[in-house]
Amino acid sequence: MTFMLTIKSPAKNRNLMLGVMLIGAFTMLLTETFFNNGIPTIIRVYHVTQSTAQWVSTGYQLVAGLMIPLSAWVFHKFNTKYTVITLAAIFLLGSLIGFFANSFIMLLIGRLIQAISAGSMIPLIQNVVLLLYPESKRGTVMGVIGLVVGFGPALGPTVGGWIIDNLGLKWLFGVLIPLALILIIAAVFWVHPVVASKDVKVDWLSIAESSLGFGALLYGFSAIGNTGGLDTASIVSLIVGIVILIAFGHRQLKIANPLINLTVFKNKTFSLTTALSALSNVALLGVELVLPLYLQRVHGLSALQSGLLLLPGALLEGLMSPISGRLYDKYGIKTISLIGFAIVAIGTLPMLFFTPQTSLVIVAASYAFRIIGIATVMMPTFTEGINALSPKLSVHGNAASSTVRQIAGSLGTAILMMLVSFGTQIGSSEHLSNVNQLNHGYWFSFLVAFLMAILGFILSLRLKNKKQRATN
Repeated sequence: MTFMLTIKSPAKNRNLMLGVMLIGAFTMLLTETFFNNGIPTIIRVYHVTQSTAQWVSTGYQLVAGLMIPLSAWVFHKFNTKYTVITLAAIFLLGSLIGFFANSFIMLLIGRLIQAISAGSMIPLIQNVVLLLYPESKRGTVMGVIGLVVGFGPALGPTVGGWIIDNLGLKWLFGVLIPLALILIIAAVFWVHPVVASKDVKVDWLSIAESSLGFGALLYGFSAIGNTGGLDTASIVSLIVGIVILIAFGHRQLKIANPLINLTVFKNKTFSLTTALSALSNVALLGVELVLPLYLQRVHGLSALQSGLLLLPGALLEGLMSPISGRLYDKYGIKTISLIGFAIVAIGTLPMLFFTPQTSLVIVAASYAFRIIGIATVMMPTFTEGINALSPKLSVHGNAASSTVRQIAGSLGTAILMMLVSFGTQIGSSEHLSNVNQLNHGYWFSFLVAFLMAILGFILSLRLKNKKQRATN
């Protein structure tokens, strides 16, 4: 039976619906980094370059990010129950296409279709939370969501590595097919509408501009990674992307129903916390892609071995995400953010000294320690930004912040991979051995990851502590 849920509905019904949606989101976000350990296999099987193969990760993240601005329109336009069922069906379709793919193009199409669902599910859940839970409980609930957002991608390389070594590449799609079917069935029984549907308009030109603009930037960074330097194609792609995005931003400020309501960025707290949340996502997703490749190409590990090396970090991510929500509710954002980014910086610092002879224990410990910091800041910074907005802007703020975070993850990851290629080229000119050339390339990406953590710490100094925020 379908009925409307509200903030006054029994907690059992609200929690059951949220639980079903979170399980679905976990399944979808697990796939965000599923293929990180599979890129060497994709290169070997489909005879593509690393910069081409990485599109299964960076392209996925980009499509997921481009879907987020539509979240407010989808949330108000369609019945929540049928939206969840449709997203699960789309995810199922992408999994089936990928499972039966016989070329890299078909495999990539399956991935990008999956990303449509993954990018839509988390903002949908966050909008549901804004309507079904009071502000005093949102920190804890968002901490649980943070477990899904962070733990899924953190666990992805380990699970993906085991599947690749034991079942084969196509089963990265195959194992998801029954899970998608179960989600559809669960949504039929336990997901309900939370808002009355209404006729709202969407600006399709804005969708085209955002897709082309961000897509051109991602292609430009990937092209630089492919060649190891700037060429005409990459420069033109980056310039075109920037020009289109400027036009996109200008249009959002002029039209009555913008795809992304940029006025939310007039709120200084929202703008600052969105930047911090984006930095934490780059720190998570970027190293989630770079480190498995480093372990396989520099240390010669298998997909499963590199995945297992990242497992302690994934487990710590799962442990810390709910705790960080409670700590945020108790102490406020400034203390949490400063501690979190300090931990990320300390955990990333040893990576600057990695060599082909570095102990794998040190590699695993550095990764696990920095993951604690990421889990500490990711969702609290997001929640602080949403809470700083008026209720009528919260849905738009959710869409804007989530979009920035996801697309920053995509472009940031592409930049880190570009730096790997750039650094490897420099190592080649210095006549280093092949392994040391690769190690030199990955050093560049680790350096930028460290500088991002330092930037996050510096920006966190501008946040207000709990007493200042209460006074204001």
